[in-house]
Amino acid sequence: MRLIGLSEVLPGEPVTNRDMAERFGLHERWLDRMTGNRSRYFCDPHSSEDVPKNTGDLATSAGRQAIEAAGVDPAGLDFLVLATGSPDHLMPATVNTVADRLGINDIPTFQLSSGCAGALTALYTARGLLAAGLRRGLVIGADSVVKLWPADRDLKRIRPAELANFALFGDGAGAAVVDADDEGPGLVVEHLLLRTVGKGRAPAQVVRWYGADGAPTVPGPNGTQVREAMGEEDYKAIEEHVPGLACMVLEELAAATGWRVPEVEHVLPPQLNGAMTEKIRQRMGVSAEQAVSCVADTGNNGNALPFIQLHRALRRLEAGPGTGGRVLVTTIESSKWVVSGLALRHRPEGVRDVA
Repeated sequence: MRLIGLSEVLPGEPVTNRDMAERFGLHERWLDRMTGNRSRYFCDPHSSEDVPKNTGDLATSAGRQAIEAAGVDPAGLDFLVLATGSPDHLMPATVNTVADRLGINDIPTFQLSSGCAGALTALYTARGLLAAGLRRGLVIGADSVVKLWPADRDLKRIRPAELANFALFGDGAGAAVVDADDEGPGLVVEHLLLRTVGKGRAPAQVVRWYGADGAPTVPGPNGTQVREAMGEEDYKAIEEHVPGLACMVLEELAAATGWRVPEVEHVLPPQLNGAMTEKIRQRMGVSAEQAVSCVADTGNNGNALPFIQLHRALRRLEAGPGTGGRVLVTTIESSKWVVSGLALRHRPEGVRDVA
């Protein structure tokens, strides 16, 4: 499998920690310290027409840009895969509305429900489809998290720790056009791993769906009753397990490819938040020059993040001297504990980039 076009989409203008502090009564310096994130992006249903307003808008824009970057005709695609943890509806599947908007028809489509490992889960699926005889496809990761904010909406009544959790996230999308012919230019997949490691372990991230009756009420601060939040994270469990799992994946990729990690030009660590990602990078033994991180500026946009990292790694590869640049990608999903990793080799003068 070869990646021949990449994209990233972030909606609207960045929302800084100062903006969050003013909007929700949080402290800017506290957010800096707790999250390590400087900004994030949110879809706004009331924004101007050309700004994405939901997951489908984000995915459509990312898909269109990846197709343009690859220089291919949408009619020549053989499949479409969308990974998301925040579809616009349960039905119709968001992937099918995206296909319609892109002018794609008469091909199989797949929507994968996932989180941080979703992008590589989608690429794993795409590789299987290519191995089965299909020639070319489009893979998208997209998430919009506004719908996951506390259902009560009176955010000043929510515990600060819970608000900090939500301040980690942001909206975004990324995409890749993938091709079965690995002889051409682009990012050639050398190894791809994906598996669950959550047997007997409690989920560390939960996103609920309440159905027609809506969220139940639960005890809130100072004896109040508030509506239960749609999402929550066990940050202590994430802090305990993710760094070690990331190191494990990196070691497996190195063993499978024969690459020495200190010599690999670009390493993409898990993107939980700016503070945690920096700790993981150091534990992995990856230098700051090797690391390709974006979460401190984009927020944690879930299924989009590895595509955004790959898009930015590609810019580095195309701007740098020499040939044969290597890329290692590690992603860890804490919802029910999924590990995934990807090793790619850059073949120059291939992937055309769309800024």
